[in-house]
Amino acid sequence: MFIKNFAYILLVIFLAGCASGSALVTGEQRDPIDPSLVKIYRTTPTNKFEHIGIVKSEAVEMLSEQEAVDRAVNELKKQAAKIGANGIILLGVGERQDSYTGYTPYSGGGGYFYSGTDEYQTLQGDAIFVE
Repeated sequence: MFIKNFAYILLVIFLAGCASGSALVTGEQRDPIDPSLVKIYRTTPTNKFEHIGIVKSEAVEMLSEQEAVDRAVNELKKQAAKIGANGIILLGVGERQDSYTGYTPYSGGGGYFYSGTDEYQTLQGDAIFVE
């Protein structure tokens, strides 16, 4: 039972940490806000707004494409919130692949080769402050 619970906890921690992002300030940075207050726009909002920066995020697909998109969206909102943006004009949605190979030796001799491909969901947008 302990091993099963421990494995589940490790999986949750691993999945939660599989998104990364960045923010580039191009306007006037504001005080950070709660990421839940950041709204995603598919088109330019009709209200008056100012550009604060550019935000990017990516998340590796672990269980499904949708869960990776969800984590990438959450990371995008975190990046925008850090620079005080309350909105993001979504500019790009895409995918990226990263291949890997390796060899693991056995202590008594021999070993095994492995290879694979990780798929990532990527997002990019303009971080804005909407009046």
